[in-house]
Amino acid sequence: MKKSVAITLAVVIVGAGSWVGATWYTGKRIEESAQRHLAETNEKLAKITPLFGLRIDQIKYERSLFSTQARYGLSFVKNDKSPQEMPDGMIEFDAKIEHGPFPKSALARGAIAPKLAFFHAELAKTDNVKPVFELTKDVSPLITDAVVSFGGNTASTSKIAPVKITHEGNSVDFSGMTITGAFDRSLQGVTAHAQTDTLAVDGTKGNDPIKLLLSGLSIDVDSRMGKFGLSVGDSGFKIKRTEVVKPDADVKLSLDNFGYTVKVAEDDKTINVQAAYQSGDIIVNDVALGNAQAVIKLAKLDGAAVKQLSDTYNQLIRQYMADTRDEGLNDEQFQVLLDNAGKLLSGNPSFSIDPISWKTAKGESKLTFSLDLANPPNAKDLTPQEIIVKAIKQIDATLVISKPMVQDLMVQYAVKKEGLAADKAAEEAADNVRSMSGMAEMFNVGKNEGDNIVGKFHFADGMGDLNGKKIPADELFAGLLGSVGMNPSMTDDDEEESEPAVGATSMDGDTASATAGETLQEFNVDMVVSMLDDMGYTTRKTDGDEGPVLILDAGSTGATDLRMEFLCNDFTEKCYDLVVTATYATKKPASLKAINAWNREYRWTRAYLDDKNQAVLQMDMNAEGGIGKNNLQILINTYFSITEDFAKTLTAAPAK
Repeated sequence: MKKSVAITLAVVIVGAGSWVGATWYTGKRIEESAQRHLAETNEKLAKITPLFGLRIDQIKYERSLFSTQARYGLSFVKNDKSPQEMPDGMIEFDAKIEHGPFPKSALARGAIAPKLAFFHAELAKTDNVKPVFELTKDVSPLITDAVVSFGGNTASTSKIAPVKITHEGNSVDFSGMTITGAFDRSLQGVTAHAQTDTLAVDGTKGNDPIKLLLSGLSIDVDSRMGKFGLSVGDSGFKIKRTEVVKPDADVKLSLDNFGYTVKVAEDDKTINVQAAYQSGDIIVNDVALGNAQAVIKLAKLDGAAVKQLSDTYNQLIRQYMADTRDEGLNDEQFQVLLDNAGKLLSGNPSFSIDPISWKTAKGESKLTFSLDLANPPNAKDLTPQEIIVKAIKQIDATLVISKPMVQDLMVQYAVKKEGLAADKAAEEAADNVRSMSGMAEMFNVGKNEGDNIVGKFHFADGMGDLNGKKIPADELFAGLLGSVGMNPSMTDDDEEESEPAVGATSMDGDTASATAGETLQEFNVDMVVSMLDDMGYTTRKTDGDEGPVLILDAGSTGATDLRMEFLCNDFTEKCYDLVVTATYATKKPASLKAINAWNREYRWTRAYLDDKNQAVLQMDMNAEGGIGKNNLQILINTYFSITEDFAKTLTAAPAK
């Protein structure tokens, strides 16, 4: 019996000795790694914060057998470039480190496997942060617990204390936040979740009164370092409810289930990105706007090129923050950007919106868009316009606007915001929608297809197609570049020579030349003939009572006679008015019902029955005060498109 007791005692002594030895060893290892990690952290902070020199210092480190007491301080280190308003002093944190292999706090949390350490850290109460402790009722504003494995992986839980602030009738009420996370040794793999119940701001007593409520805010991150040195994975946030009230602006908004997610994935060569936004019910001033979503995708991005571009960008930012030089990109950096931009395009990347959607109980409006890119050869030798044209492989876009949806929103607004009677609001909304529909047709923005206005655009092989109208690449991109102040064909040397005077018509004898953006002060026959020829219409010139007349091949318009009449001033011989007329000699006479219905819906044309009971469709254009050449071309082309619809209306209408 005595022998067994002795053996048991020996085992206990050996076990205890082993535990003590292991605890001493882990404590020593923790101390060594803490010093190393502190130095590495400060080195990284120096790179990313050159402007204000953020730094962490070890104030105290007292290691005993089973635990260590430490204190760290976070401070700003000012330099010549630092802002004057940077705070002084240090924010300090107390840390208690329980040594492994079996830290008692880890065991209490169910972690029974051996662990390197258990960390407990919290913001220390010092004079610099005393006001914060007063707001949290003497509870540490930030507390973090973490369990560290022998492999270096960490699982942590952090808590931000609730805070309530009141000042001069205004208040901020924050319910606090809990953050859980898991990190690998190198911090290259991160999984984290943050949750807060409410954030309420009542600033109605301030100069800019506002009331804000966010409830059910959550943030999620699941990322790792990919093969290209970039983070890949999923991240996002969600807010269950948002309420905003602006009393001075009479604005009241509520939004349910607003969220955002981004997914970054990679394969052997490329990176793909997808960002998605979504919302539940949106209500503004008691008007129910429905819900919305948007999905944006970037695909087939060359991973190495993205990494290089990211590094160059970060380098430039650090350079700017440090203010070491102010001359922008040097030749080497610019060449790096060019080369990697070319690599990005060489993989034929794509950008798409699929879709942007807005949906109500009455209908859904949405936009889909896709852009396929290619790397233009010899980009250095090309003009900006040529680079754009050659870099764009294909564009496809479709816009669908639900007329019942738009009309319902108009009615809601008029009734609830303007106080109109429901029947009056419905009548006005219907008129507005008809006007919008006609405008879309007139300017070739879209075509009416049942309850929807549908606009389609396609571009490939140097040719665009907007709702059936062909637009050459030169014309399309010249217009786009011109709209942002770029003239792709103009150099610094010939800028003054090539810029026409405002209102000039650039006439040379019997011919007319004009830039795409020229403003016309009168209608010139030869210029209009040239424009029609470019649009694919053949013309025959004759004389009319008030000026020249162009007889056009009716083509697909369905008209039996199609012409343009120039109405000219007898004294100046300048033609300020242009009338386009299509006449339809149908077998059955057109009904007045069909004619009147057309005039109610299409305000920019005029339909009537002539002396021979033939249907006539006219559009008037006036150049007094100036009309853009591009606008004139749009109006003419829109009219031709409308004539086709008018012909279908006449065919479908019963005789009367």
